Amino acid sequence: MSYTLSFSLRLIKFTFPLIFLLLYFLVDDAIPEAHNYEIKAYRTYESIEIDGELNEADWQKAEIIDEFIQTEPYEGEPNSEPMNVRILYDDENIYFGFVCYDSNINKLVANEMRRDSRDLHENDNVFVLLDTYNDKRSGFFFRINALGAIQDRAITNNGDTLNGDWDAVVECQSKINHTSWTSELSIPFSQLRFKKNDPIIWGLNVGRELMRTQEETVWTPVPVSFGGLAKYRTTNLGSLVGLEGISPSRNLEFLPYLLPGITQINDDDSSLETTREFKLGFDAKYGITSNLIADLTYNTDFAQVEADEEQVNLTRFSLFFPEKRPFFLEGAGLFDFGIPRQSFRRPPPMLLFYSRQIGIDEGRAIPIILGGKASGKVGSYGVGFLNVLTDEYYEETEDDDETIDIPRTNYSVFRLTKDTIAGSRIGLIAVNKDTPGSYNRAGGIDFEFRPTDRLDIRAMWSRTFSPSINGNDNAMYFGTQWRNDNFRVSGSLTDIDDDFNPEVGYVRQKGIRHVRADARWAPRPQKYGIREIWSGPEINYILTQDNELERWSISYTHWTSFSSADSIMFFANRKFERLEEDFEIRDGIIIPIDDYQYDALGGRLSSSDTRPISATTGFELGSFYNGNINKYFVNLTVKPTIRISIDGEYQFNHVTLPTGEFHANLFSGRFSYSFSTNLYAKLYTQWNTETNLLTTNFLVNFIYRPGSDFYLVFNQTYDTDATNPVGLRNSTVVAKMTFWWNP
Repeated sequence: MSYTLSFSLRLIKFTFPLIFLLLYFLVDDAIPEAHNYEIKAYRTYESIEIDGELNEADWQKAEIIDEFIQTEPYEGEPNSEPMNVRILYDDENIYFGFVCYDSNINKLVANEMRRDSRDLHENDNVFVLLDTYNDKRSGFFFRINALGAIQDRAITNNGDTLNGDWDAVVECQSKINHTSWTSELSIPFSQLRFKKNDPIIWGLNVGRELMRTQEETVWTPVPVSFGGLAKYRTTNLGSLVGLEGISPSRNLEFLPYLLPGITQINDDDSSLETTREFKLGFDAKYGITSNLIADLTYNTDFAQVEADEEQVNLTRFSLFFPEKRPFFLEGAGLFDFGIPRQSFRRPPPMLLFYSRQIGIDEGRAIPIILGGKASGKVGSYGVGFLNVLTDEYYEETEDDDETIDIPRTNYSVFRLTKDTIAGSRIGLIAVNKDTPGSYNRAGGIDFEFRPTDRLDIRAMWSRTFSPSINGNDNAMYFGTQWRNDNFRVSGSLTDIDDDFNPEVGYVRQKGIRHVRADARWAPRPQKYGIREIWSGPEINYILTQDNELERWSISYTHWTSFSSADSIMFFANRKFERLEEDFEIRDGIIIPIDDYQYDALGGRLSSSDTRPISATTGFELGSFYNGNINKYFVNLTVKPTIRISIDGEYQFNHVTLPTGEFHANLFSGRFSYSFSTNLYAKLYTQWNTETNLLTTNFLVNFIYRPGSDFYLVFNQTYDTDATNPVGLRNSTVVAKMTFWWNP
């Protein structure tokens, strides 16, 4: 088995360039047939007030979209509640007007007022997907609920990559009436990237989500085999025509900030260090061409970014935290290069560029002096370039026997992709890290081939370069997935050398050859209260680079979603792992060298988030190496009014081993109060029993004009170790004001 697997991996590695060229020159008969849906935007010369009323005369002159079909719960059936959509535009903006009729308006689900709330999709809402390049690969997504709260996302890779932290400067407002609710959305052309053509044609889809019946309707049909992600598919769009006399904006956008603040640090019971700061910086954006946008940041500050969520690590591998900083999130989808994650709950096996390696070192904030980025489209090419300079950082540890000395470092990334036939693409990337006297570089090529909506084939090869390493520093991946309405199958081969070392990337484990396969039965019966079933096995088989078995796992997962939006999931797995060296899982608790085989059972029960009170709870029980593990968690969300949201989560982990036992428990809570869609306050707190640290974050955010914010941030960290209590470790208060200027 190991010899056959090794031969297959090496064969793919050496024939990768041939596969790459073959797929590039495949004939056009693989291109799927496009849908024929078209709507014409109406040019207005009126002043459109964004008040949710749709009372300007030109709204009545615009063409209407009023035919929609369901993707949920009954695919292909007409919408149960009428809706119509109109589109206007002028020299500066494009406007969308929605009228959503509701025969039972008293059951309208509307309890989120905060912009970009993670639960906004659990409210009654309408949405717009714009493919402004009309390339069926990328787009901009906007969702508005009945209270006027908005959520915006940048979409790349045909909906596979969603950047939920992308923010556009837009205006929207909604109004609830006796038999309907209405919504208006104004999007400045300066916030969209597109090419000036005659005529201009954009890809478009619009839709609605009716929460009490879990109904989702769209204008242009989408493949329901993609489930809740189907609405983001950019290959399944209609056409928006009629846009004349508009040009992409190349104006300068300038976002300066000022930040006064004070920090107190208490290293022990006797010392208290106070520092004051006053910072000035800015972000700027400029259109190099109509499709290529440059971003610049100086003296960057991320005070408004919420702290990372605590995680419990019971593995031998490093944790993965998502990027949250706005500068790195702008256009982030273009820079994606690596091995795709199999689930949003799992970390990616490898990323050649992982932006959290810049400006963050083991939780320390490393000052960013200057950063620049250019990204966009040039014809059928996607182009991205990033360069960041971080300042030197010096710190003495509490024991004064070790110092942290990080030199000034320059990071640069270049990414190029080429759109080819059938929604496919090829690409390359180069990453460079320069420090005085040393460097680390990485490069690679990748492709994605989509002959139909049902089949997706991906591959990548990459290599790293360092002064002290020459040889075993390659990584490759080949994977494919196929789906239809009832079944999904995927498989992949991964090979990562022992010395592969992308210092500006992320690698979960090096020195492996990994074979993975899964199959899922995914019917949508819509009977007996069952909405969807997702059931099937997954197999993982991992060798070392010497073709010796390191570990394998077999699991079976069964998930059922009900028409009430409640769900239940169970899983069972069996794992084998060979330890070649002792594994210290916690201080003084050792798992010795040996072969281990262990089993686990678990489950999760979730209630619908559309209710004022909702909860998710789960468990995992079983053997763990040469001991046992018990895991439990519960998450409770309470929304008593449209202004108040309370979330609490508790995780309990108890591991028993022959050499000892330990608990690893986490608690987190979040309280939010929305005064309006432009003003909210949030208190977030976390407690980790392993680190004995309690952290709190209080934030007030006021959007005093579109694109301009005021933040008040108050952070504290407490030591909860009863044996050596320090109490309050540090406290920070900052105020931050930004001003969006578009001359």
